Amino acid sequence: MDSKGERLLAAATAPVAAPLPQALRGRWRLSFDPQRLRLREEAMEILEKAEVGSFSPSGCLEEYQARPEIFRSFALRQDLHCLVEASPGFLEVYEQLLLTVLLPWLKELKSATQKRAQFWYQYPPTLRVQPGRSREFKRPHRDAEYGHQIGELNCWMPLTDYNLTQTTLWVESEPDRGDYEPLDISYGQIGIFHGTLCRHHVPQNSSDFTRVSMDFRIGLGEYFDPSWQLDGVKHVHGRALACLFWGRTPTGHPTTC
Repeated sequence: MDSKGERLLAAATAPVAAPLPQALRGRWRLSFDPQRLRLREEAMEILEKAEVGSFSPSGCLEEYQARPEIFRSFALRQDLHCLVEASPGFLEVYEQLLLTVLLPWLKELKSATQKRAQFWYQYPPTLRVQPGRSREFKRPHRDAEYGHQIGELNCWMPLTDYNLTQTTLWVESEPDRGDYEPLDISYGQIGIFHGTLCRHHVPQNSSDFTRVSMDFRIGLGEYFDPSWQLDGVKHVHGRALACLFWGRTPTGHPTTC
């Protein structure tokens, strides 16, 4: 049965944007230096303030004692979103990750000869907490039903140790293929895929450890319409614009669309 988002999408006017080439609809893995970009530590500071759980005496992120309902409760996720939005240290490291790692890589992937490239990236990103020994899961879905465009790529990254949680995002290789495979990545790596059309899901966390991850989406220049919005969706992500110039340091300026 179609979701509410799929029904809204069927009746919506399409974004005004060029079609995303097939070469940009793949699946990739990108690495970064977690000692330089300390997202895990910044996320721990956010969770220390959040009323969604508490740290055990060990202070280990994987042993964070999250409230069982955090993975599904919209109200708790909104509270966490507000804390992320009000955390300048976390957001600064996030933008460093984008401007020094992800966006230069995307610029080369998109066109190595292009003198200027624009990207609309999610701001702030989404921080997710999935308690251990939980029956909570995320059903298979594509992000188009939540108002995301074909001209966007998904970026997903764990902030906890995959060897401990053994829980990760599963993604199909092509739209409607149904051949889900796990993103076998750990902290310091980013999984990139075309989640607008490729379905993905998160199974139950059957480990004794809490899984924490971060995800966001990046709109690719002329393939993304910043003025388009799917009417009727519950939550719309903020966006920031970044411009990359050949041979120059990339610049970004947060702005809400």
